[in-house]
Amino acid sequence: MKKFTIAIAAFSLFVTFSCKKSSDGNKSVIVKENVEEKISNENGKTDSSYTAEKTVENGNAKSQEITERYVAEDGSSALVTFKNSDTEHTISIRSNNKTIVAEQKASDGKAHIYHNQDIEIKSENDKVTITQGNNVIELKKARGQ
Repeated sequence: MKKFTIAIAAFSLFVTFSCKKSSDGNKSVIVKENVEEKISNENGKTDSSYTAEKTVENGNAKSQEITERYVAEDGSSALVTFKNSDTEHTISIRSNNKTIVAEQKASDGKAHIYHNQDIEIKSENDKVTITQGNNVIELKKARGQ
């Protein structure tokens, strides 16, 4: 019994000292975040804008996410996130607790076309157009952005 207790104590000490985690993290990964919110009141109409930008650098790989608030013609809003990296160019649109994610299929420098099954999303300047069959939804970047 004494040998068994000594073996358990030795194993416990081994596990305690060998499983320490470093809280320093990976020093080669650099994360920069910038969040900006604005509230404006023009002609008695209140509007808020939101922009969040996140850049992650890991060695030579660089990834950037930009999230902005867009507004539809009916006044409903959506958060649109553009994610660009060396291997991925996507757009995600979140509204009413639902998210659409689509990969970029074409770009001419001014307009970007994204597809996800039967959904086509076109991003050009401050406008995003979502087309699914005969349904078309146009979003404009919220004022102040």
